[in-house]
This record gives sequence, structure tokens and C-alpha cells, in this order.
Amino acid sequence: MPRTVPAATALVVLIAAAFASNLQGQVSPEFNVSISPSIVTVTQGSMTSFIVNIVVNERPQFEFTVSGLPGGVVAQVTAGHPGANTIVLTALPSASIGTFNVHLTTLAGNNPQTQSFMLNVKPLPLVQWEYQLIKAQTEDDLEAASARLGQQSWELISVVYRERGSKGLPEWTGFFKRQKRSTHGD
Repeated sequence: MPRTVPAATALVVLIAAAFASNLQGQVSPEFNVSISPSIVTVTQGSMTSFIVNIVVNERPQFEFTVSGLPGGVVAQVTAGHPGANTIVLTALPSASIGTFNVHLTTLAGNNPQTQSFMLNVKPLPLVQWEYQLIKAQTEDDLEAASARLGQQSWELISVVYRERGSKGLPEWTGFFKRQKRSTHGD
């Protein structure tokens, strides 16, 4: 004798199937991820950031994992959300220098997506100094010269006074330095 399923039971099965289908969509939503810019540059001892944009129809929580970072570079990640998310990268002064292929994995439910971007870690710029020596016959003359040089970013390092300088007269000598200016537009 064939069994028939009562209409109420069939309705419950259909509702449960629809609910399970909807629940699965919430657990593993479909979404698109993009990273901007695709090449991120940071200098040792500084920070930079990039944007992770998530396009999704639902409102799930997202988790980010960054892998492939060179030694000395740390990522600050927070829980993600639909729309623009900022991830900050900090390069320690000792960070490895070079170009690295870094992977960002975005996870919502059981749906991971991985995007790659290039990370350029540049060395700390070396500070180069230029020096200048000023000789004056009086303290006032040295002070006036120091004021003029100060307007040009020169810094007084030290002063030497001699009662009898190179010409047998009192002599004030000021030693100045300033950071060398780049001639290459760097």
C-alpha cells in the first residue's frame, strides 16, 4: 500500500529546505574582494595602508589573514565588513628590503578568497650631512653669521674661541651642519 505524505508534513519539509538553503547562503556568502593599490610601498621604519573592498549582498562578518609578509613587517587587521576596509602595514627599521608577493585571505563562513598584491619594502634613507666652518673676529659677527645660516637650515654644532687666531687677532670659529639636499629630486 503506497504511503502518502500529508500536506502539512510536505509544507514543513519545503520550509526546512528553504531555510537550510538560506542558512547555507549566510554561512558561505558569495562576495567579491579587491585590493587597492595592487602594489604597496613602505619604507623601513614607517607605515602604509591599503584598502580591501568587499562587495556582497549579505552582511556577514569577514576575517582577514595576511601571509607572505617579509621579516620585520607587521599587518594590523581588524574584523572586516562589506565595503572599504583598511589594513595597515608597519615596517620596522630592520624590515627585509625587496619586493614580496603577499597574499590576503578574506573569509566569510566557509568561503575563503585569496588575493595577492606586491609589497615593496624600501631601505631607510641615509642621512647625509654637509658641513661649514665660519670664522669671525667678534662674537657679534659670529652671531650674525649664525642667524643667516640658520635661515638656510644650518645648525650650529660648536664654537671655538682663540685669543690669537691665524692673524694674531681674536678669532671665533663656528662649526655648522645641515642635512644634504637631494640633487636627484628624491
